[in-house]
This record gives sequence, C-alpha cells and structure tokens, in this order.
Amino acid sequence: MEKNPNHPVTQMVRGQWHTLCALALFKAGKKEIRITEDDLVQFHSSGTSNILVDSRPDVIILRLVSNEEAEKIARKEGGLPH
Repeated sequence: MEKNPNHPVTQMVRGQWHTLCALALFKAGKKEIRITEDDLVQFHSSGTSNILVDSRPDVIILRLVSNEEAEKIARKEGGLPH
C-alpha cells in the first residue's frame, strides 16, 4: 500500500517496480534471486517491510524502513493526515 500516493516521487516510480528490482539485482552483482515462503515470513516480521524511495538530482535511494518511520515520513511529506 502506498502511504504517500500523491507525492511526485511515488508517482514517478509507480509501475516501475520491475526496473527498480532489475537495477537492485544488477547493483548487487546478481542475475537471479530466489524468494521462498520463509523469506517472506522473515521479511514481514523484520520490522522493516516498507520501501522508501528518495529521489535526488543524481541518484535514487531505496531504503527499507519500519511502519512507524514510513508513516512519520508520509505525514511529513503530506501523504497522511497529521
């Protein structure tokens, strides 16, 4: 679920998940990655199952953040009510 759907960065990357995944694999030097059911369970229980996309003039930063941090940032950026 997008926490800040009207933010310009969210709109910019919407529908680009495949490109971002491909770039992440490329940067990690991988041609494939296997995701198991156990990986999904661990991911969801990790406390950092939100992705933050930070777009700057010369770089896009992808960062995993907690629900609390994601909501705090979305409120700050206008995505959620204060």
